[in-house]
Amino acid sequence: MSEHSHDCHIPEEESESIIDNIIERLRKTGMRKTEALEELLQTMLTHHRPFLLTELAEVPGLEDRDQATVYRLIMKLKDAGVVRQLSLGEKGNYFQLNLANHHHDYLLCRECGTVTEVPVECILKSVEEKLSAQHGWKHLTHSLAFQGTCPDCLATA
Repeated sequence: MSEHSHDCHIPEEESESIIDNIIERLRKTGMRKTEALEELLQTMLTHHRPFLLTELAEVPGLEDRDQATVYRLIMKLKDAGVVRQLSLGEKGNYFQLNLANHHHDYLLCRECGTVTEVPVECILKSVEEKLSAQHGWKHLTHSLAFQGTCPDCLATA
């Protein structure tokens, strides 16, 4: 599992409601509520951060399924707008639960693959609002990853 620091924490009382709402949305698209789906959503919410597909395949309740099955489930969630796909460097695509009004940008170490949440509020929110207002776009979002070498890798170089 790749290293992650500063995982976003969602309070437990809030997470139950969020998962119930997501599952209700998914049911309207024809998806069934399964134990695997619930485990995946709970993990992605509890540790609200980008996950590699290989990490998601290790989630309890999913570890006995092949990666193709996990990938199909993630793609269904992506198509439904529940998960967003992030390209954060050479390790592959990352997937993160897409929560309204809950945005993160990241620092990515090119050496070890550590993904760290940027510890400051994103200044691009105002840019998104201006673009939406001036050009008529709706539901505008962005993904931003700063890439470099983390302090731990620099210390061992």
